[in-house]
Amino acid sequence: MNLRQLFTYWTLQVFAPGKLLRLKYLAFKDLLRHDKKSLELITDLEELLHRNATVDWARVESLLRALLWSVESLLRALTALQPTAYQDLEERFRQLESSLPAAVSLPEMDCRPPYTLTLAEAGAAPVLAGGKAHTLGRILRETALPVPPGFVITSRAFSLFLEHNHLRHRLDELLAQVQLDDWERLIGLCKEMRDMVREGEIPLEVQGEIHRRLDDSRRQGLTGPWVLRSSACFEDGEASFAGQYRSLLQVPDPQFLPSYKEVLAGKYTPRAVAYRLRCGLADQETPMAVLVLPIIDAVVSGVVYTREPQSPAGPAPCLAVYAVPGLGASLVDGSKAPEVHYLSRERPPRLLAEIAGPECALRPGVPGGVCLAPATAVSLAGWGLTLEELTGRPQDLEWCQDRQGRLFLLQARPLKPGTADAQDLQEVKDVPEVAPPVLLQGGVTASPGVGTGTVWLLRQEADLGEVPEGAVLVAPTLPPAFAAVIQRLRGVVSDGGSRASHFAAVAREYGLPVLVGAGDATRRLTPGQVVTVDAGHGRIYQGEVESLKQKARQEQARPETPFATRLKALMRFISPLHLLDPASPEFTPRNCRSLNDLVRFAHEKGMAEMFSLVGRQGRGLAKARRLETELPLVMYVLDLDGGLDQQSRKARTIAPQFITSEPMRACWAGLSHPDVVWRQGLLHLDWEELDRISAGLMSLKSARLASYAILAQDYLHLVLRFGYHFAVLDTLCSDNPEANYLAFRFKGGGGNFPQRLRRVQLIQMVLEWAGFTVKTRGDLLDARLARQAAGLLLPRLTLLGILQGQTCLLDISLTGEEQVSQFVRDFQERYAGYVEPQ
Repeated sequence: MNLRQLFTYWTLQVFAPGKLLRLKYLAFKDLLRHDKKSLELITDLEELLHRNATVDWARVESLLRALLWSVESLLRALTALQPTAYQDLEERFRQLESSLPAAVSLPEMDCRPPYTLTLAEAGAAPVLAGGKAHTLGRILRETALPVPPGFVITSRAFSLFLEHNHLRHRLDELLAQVQLDDWERLIGLCKEMRDMVREGEIPLEVQGEIHRRLDDSRRQGLTGPWVLRSSACFEDGEASFAGQYRSLLQVPDPQFLPSYKEVLAGKYTPRAVAYRLRCGLADQETPMAVLVLPIIDAVVSGVVYTREPQSPAGPAPCLAVYAVPGLGASLVDGSKAPEVHYLSRERPPRLLAEIAGPECALRPGVPGGVCLAPATAVSLAGWGLTLEELTGRPQDLEWCQDRQGRLFLLQARPLKPGTADAQDLQEVKDVPEVAPPVLLQGGVTASPGVGTGTVWLLRQEADLGEVPEGAVLVAPTLPPAFAAVIQRLRGVVSDGGSRASHFAAVAREYGLPVLVGAGDATRRLTPGQVVTVDAGHGRIYQGEVESLKQKARQEQARPETPFATRLKALMRFISPLHLLDPASPEFTPRNCRSLNDLVRFAHEKGMAEMFSLVGRQGRGLAKARRLETELPLVMYVLDLDGGLDQQSRKARTIAPQFITSEPMRACWAGLSHPDVVWRQGLLHLDWEELDRISAGLMSLKSARLASYAILAQDYLHLVLRFGYHFAVLDTLCSDNPEANYLAFRFKGGGGNFPQRLRRVQLIQMVLEWAGFTVKTRGDLLDARLARQAAGLLLPRLTLLGILQGQTCLLDISLTGEEQVSQFVRDFQERYAGYVEPQ
């Protein structure tokens, strides 16, 4: 917050405190909105990581931009609540923000020359030439194997093409929307991307370089037509991209430039995009270079695999040469069945067996209806062994033979034995073949995974310490405090809660299966029974399900992709929650080591600011109006937004029926409940003594010694003063359960200290029974209930009103523990309907 904003805040504080209260309330609403959105975005990013999601990196960048904006807005809302207390928050945010790019090493778009290379130059420039052209250029440079003459249009030409046509931003917007389980949507998005590329203009610098290379080729006697082959970065490497991109044959000179754009557009076919995503590669990591070769009038073409597990002649590893008549496209696209020559892996290779192909025509001098002479197969096998020695890896080669009998090597890439790609993508069945009874189905996956353990039913946080090792924790909601026992847990199931909660974030870090929103899990799951939680599919099975545990192990065993490696590095600055205890002296901006820490800090401090919304001098209540009531209370009401009916706008006093604030109506229903018998002399207690014990913090001449309520339609800040003691209640009861809370503080009394402690004990016992988390220190009591639906909080507000009325002067008459216990038993029996689900 700048000096001008500070000056405005101080001016309002002095001259218009009522307006400042309204502004604080609006800032608090903003804070809750951005808190919810920030947690949702963190959850979205966590799920991408922990679910091994197959999405484009553009989705991550889009979510990250939204998260940074949301967290920054959250911190601004906190600063608006209290401008002077959190000045160092923005600096910590900027530090974390600046750490994010360093965690992700994506290549910058390089648009500088060169835009073309000779094939020999490509052998020394893997990034410029792309995988296919670089490998072929390296073979040309380092071996004597016959490679056709050609040139490369570099990946920098592609980058310049994108920049020249302003395509990068729009491509990222479309890629961020890609979901592989929605194939129709993928087809539409990819068509839009390809159309954008086709309609783009090739920069003049690139056109000039292409024409120069074509002129050089003509001077060497190469007149076309041409072959334009994709050569993206990473192609023909660990990720083969075999058959995923576009290659064009028989391209005449007049169609060269449009054909070049068509090969570039092939980067965005649905199959190419899907393959790249499964490999975990970002679009920026795979810029498209294009390999240009003269067309070869091939009579035989094929491939060589340098490692086959066995041949028809025996189980020993061997080489295999596959051949079809004409161009090799019919082999690699599966439209023709090849003949196969199996050869030994010795030098020179020895022919082990042949399988003739049905498409092979008889050729003069070639025996038995095979396309390829045995000597030619031996030569090709020798090429394979040479390239294995050069690269140190099994090889997959493409070759052809022209009408003069000359052999040419067209492509080489690492050979993956077996069907590794298919295995990587193989899915395990979601449901075990022999499934035990499903005890519960539904809910929302907060943290995926499978866990088996014993049901432990938790009604209140105070019992967390009793949770045993190996428990499946079943609870009404999902408070952050569960993190304290996470090592003991095998799973968590909650009736309510949210996947965007703080504990859900911690659970995903630990790989703990968590299922939220399960409705009535606390009723349907029996304490002590063994269950298996399959959080990813929203099912809870009776007993232990070994096949599901095996499924979980298989999913966890998948190799980590570059996407996952990057995202894991990024999430170190986003997801981990280090600030767990708001009462700790370590709960400071300086100790915020992640964006999630900043969100937690802002949320807790925002709640604290609202709890002390009105200062000790009561400033801001000048426009509050007195509530008409027969109760022995002097109460003033200040409406912030929708807390009072419009008909009362000009009234000097407010009748209870004009209250439209839901939490105030609920609380007032308790205070005015027929069971509450108010002592009429209450107003005439010793205010002089109250002033003395409050150290003169309030003026005795001010109406601020009365109780007051600050209202909005879904918000209430209530201060109740009953003679010698006071209570503060702050609550939000909105339609967002994750933002809702009810905070209550009680202090003081007219009895002696042991009597006051007994009343605090009584209130503690009642509130813990009602689901509150309660802390006491002397005669000060703090209670909190959070992350609940408004329908659960409102009855408890009524219960609090009843409890306040019935215990108002009870401390003076409390003489022993049995009296406390009896009161609590009677209270629970009479008002159970306000706590138990109806």
